[in-house]
Amino acid sequence: MHIVPIAPDIDPALAIREGDIRRIFPPGTLTAGRSYEQRGRVQDLEIVARGAIITATTQGTRPDPYKQSLKISASPTNGIRIAGACSCPMGRGCKHLAAVLIAAQRKELHVPRRQESLFPQTPKAPAPSTSPPPAALPAQILTWLADFDKDEDEPTEDYPAAIRTRVFYVLDAAPHTTGVPQLRIDPMTVTLLKNGTPGTIKRYAPQQIQTPAKYIRPSDRIILTRLSRRGGYYGPQADDDPLDTLRRILATGRARWGTAEGPALAEGPERQGQITWITKPDASQQAALALDEALVGVRIPAPWYVDPAAGIMGPVGMDLPPRVVARLLNAPSIPPESAAEVRAQLSRRIPSAKVPVPSELQPPEQIHDRMQPHLRLISGTLPSDPSYGRGSARVIGRGLYAVPLLRLSYQYGPITLPRSLKPQPRITVQDGTLYEIERDRSAEATVLAELTSLGFGSVHEVVPVYYQHAHTDDFALREYGPNPTWMQIVTQEVPRLRHAGWTIDIDADFPVQVLSADAEIEAELVEGSGIDWLELHLGVTVDGEQVDLVPALVRLIVRPDTALLIEGSDDKPFVLPLLDGRLLSLPMSRIRPTLQALLELWASGGIDADSNRIGFSRLDAADLAGLEERTGLVWRGGEALRDLGRTLRQSGGIPTAVIPKSFLATLRPYQGQGVDWLQFLGSAGLGGVLADDMGLGKTVQTLAHLMIEKAAGRLDRPSLIVCPTSLIPNWTAEARRFAPELSVLALHGSARKANFAAIPKHDLVLSTYPLLTRDHEVLLKHEWHAVILDEAQFIKNPNAETTRQALRLKARQRLCLSGTPLQNHLGELWSLFDFLAPGFLGSQKSFKTRYRNPIEKQGDVERQELLVRRIRPFMLRRTKQEVITELPPKTEIVEPVEMETNQRAIYEAIRLSMHAKVQAAIAQKGLARSGIIILDALLKMRQACCDPRLLKLKTVAKSKAGSAKLDRLMEMLSIMFAEGRRVLLFSQFTEMLALIQARL
Repeated sequence: MHIVPIAPDIDPALAIREGDIRRIFPPGTLTAGRSYEQRGRVQDLEIVARGAIITATTQGTRPDPYKQSLKISASPTNGIRIAGACSCPMGRGCKHLAAVLIAAQRKELHVPRRQESLFPQTPKAPAPSTSPPPAALPAQILTWLADFDKDEDEPTEDYPAAIRTRVFYVLDAAPHTTGVPQLRIDPMTVTLLKNGTPGTIKRYAPQQIQTPAKYIRPSDRIILTRLSRRGGYYGPQADDDPLDTLRRILATGRARWGTAEGPALAEGPERQGQITWITKPDASQQAALALDEALVGVRIPAPWYVDPAAGIMGPVGMDLPPRVVARLLNAPSIPPESAAEVRAQLSRRIPSAKVPVPSELQPPEQIHDRMQPHLRLISGTLPSDPSYGRGSARVIGRGLYAVPLLRLSYQYGPITLPRSLKPQPRITVQDGTLYEIERDRSAEATVLAELTSLGFGSVHEVVPVYYQHAHTDDFALREYGPNPTWMQIVTQEVPRLRHAGWTIDIDADFPVQVLSADAEIEAELVEGSGIDWLELHLGVTVDGEQVDLVPALVRLIVRPDTALLIEGSDDKPFVLPLLDGRLLSLPMSRIRPTLQALLELWASGGIDADSNRIGFSRLDAADLAGLEERTGLVWRGGEALRDLGRTLRQSGGIPTAVIPKSFLATLRPYQGQGVDWLQFLGSAGLGGVLADDMGLGKTVQTLAHLMIEKAAGRLDRPSLIVCPTSLIPNWTAEARRFAPELSVLALHGSARKANFAAIPKHDLVLSTYPLLTRDHEVLLKHEWHAVILDEAQFIKNPNAETTRQALRLKARQRLCLSGTPLQNHLGELWSLFDFLAPGFLGSQKSFKTRYRNPIEKQGDVERQELLVRRIRPFMLRRTKQEVITELPPKTEIVEPVEMETNQRAIYEAIRLSMHAKVQAAIAQKGLARSGIIILDALLKMRQACCDPRLLKLKTVAKSKAGSAKLDRLMEMLSIMFAEGRRVLLFSQFTEMLALIQARL
């Protein structure tokens, strides 16, 4: 093994080894230092004291080289200790020190440094030369030539386009024990958006300056290195030139005031200022910096001003020597008993008329007034559970919550003393006058006991881990136990304490705001969504702002305990929680009639809780009139609807309609009443359901209604009737027979499109449910006088396309004709009224919750009666049993229809086949269990009888009572078959089986 001897003048215990260098420097710094040493940048290397002291200079990026000094000492456990300093901005741990150590190790070991050619070439065999070798160049020249080998870019202050991150220096005034705040510098890492504004903002995380992030500029290296020498970024200054550091920050153009999004700062001109003595609340005096208005004074440590509006800051000029200014601004608070002596001492030590001294204060006035407690309700920040304050807390991030707090103070005459855990001074000052207060400790203790009984505790007791001190002396409401909520405190306890003589203020940002109305509540009807739909607004003025109470009232009245809330005397305030979290206090006497009226309207189904609104259509006119009478409020808007409601409530009955002589049918009394009802609805702009039993003449009543409209000149546009396909011939024939003056256009069959242009020329247009979806673009273009749905149960499914297109039809009046408005469930009834007046029965969801489930699943008779009461004015239903005395006697008309030969053969084949199948089923299973087979036989036999004339047959059975019901069921079966459906209610099918059994 070859051992390289150490230079004889080096102490072996202090010899530098490779492991020592690697242990001190990170790999990146060591690589950079090795590159510097190889390029000959280490100059003037000296090793003295047998290796204990090493000095050198290293050429960096600046013209002048940096100076290095290292001290080597022996370590009993870890080789050697190396301590060094460099004049570069890094100061320690830099690549220059690494280069010097590498050079010193090479010198100690007598290892020559490899010389690198400026222009390396491929090695060649040495050729004999007769010229003398070149002379050795000085070290400075070699360093200069080596700079040409650099392949890295020169540092620059400019940012490449791809780099969007910057270091912003946020400047602010930090409170200081002396009178003038100290300048606080807080570096932030900011990612800029495309428009140049700050996006993501994070606190700057210190990093290795040797290998900085790409967004670090040369100026940042110096500034951040200096800032890192402080005890934190705004701790005690260790910077030997803080003023230079500030000017470097301002020169970057990345200084901001207050926050990273605050105004940019640049250095401005000097402004004049002066030192003054201010009197603090405890009567002590403090030296302060007096500047022009809107300027902020800070110390750096010299006084500077900040003008945030202008975006500049600069030095403050004074007529005093800098050392005097600094010492005055370092003055502690001067208590009143020391002011005279300090004033004398300053006048003697600095005999200058310009030196400000503490003011001479008059003796304090004695205060013997009675103590009056004062509360201030504020919003604070605490690290507490989100349930704190019984729902009044609001999370603001990092485990902190904005919570309501209470601040207590004691008023003695003109002086207000804050309640504090710290001892309070005996003398206080207000408006320059000193006061000495004789405090009533017993009364103060009574106030504290009152707050404790209400559930309050000091913040330091309620939240023991509280680490901020802004609210140490405040009170918080305890989270657990039988304590009241903040809402109860504000609405009940605050008025009580005020009545007892306490003064109480509530901050504008206090989380539980209780407001008072400036004027009376006004009711206004405004145009809303839907046909003839008006929305109710109950407006009240609060602090000059108009607030609609309806959303809050709707949310309130659906609660089961609302009736209890409005009990009690009229003197009791009523507190209404608004949707934005505020509370509105109203006199009970003003709101009670309105609440009671709304509760009754809610109970009758007139309010849909899901919509957070109260709306009225013409169908609600009577309810609206009742509400107007009950509330006693001032009403505006919706005059026509309100007049209609009053008419409905005051009317003794529906007026009799005058049927024109051109109508050729003689109406029975109940049919005349139906026409009167249709006319009344039409005159009021209302719709309805004519739900007479099948065979009682819904068609003729409708035609009479339209004839009256034509005779009165109101039928200035066509009316549309949508019916099943099989009823088109019936409507056409009935209109021709009883109302020949009505021009009728049947849009049916493949040739109907040729008649689209003729629609405006007719009084009555007929279409079908299947064609409604195909021709909707044509039908929706027209404004109809009336839209009438015959067999309206066809729109019982609100999600069907036919229903959706029917809802889009525009008309002055909408009518439904149906002998079976309810077949399977109450949802079908909701669909009919959704067509007549959207929203009248609420949303589909609320209707199911409010009516359908209680009635169908729970048998709620009261809820059923409420529903019947609500729809009764708009549904007219008469059964045959009710009007049987007005019906003519039954007659039997036998009209034989001869089948064609082929048709008879098919029919007989099916009849014989199904007869045998039915008989076999009955014999095997019995009649009750053979229902499906019997139904299938009926359908197939009905299909065989496809002659259109058979649809018009009215067969009278021997049993009058049984035949009517069977005829009705068979007619339903016929209609179902015509529309291609195969579904019957189980109850209807059971009836049919029983009747068939009786016939057999």
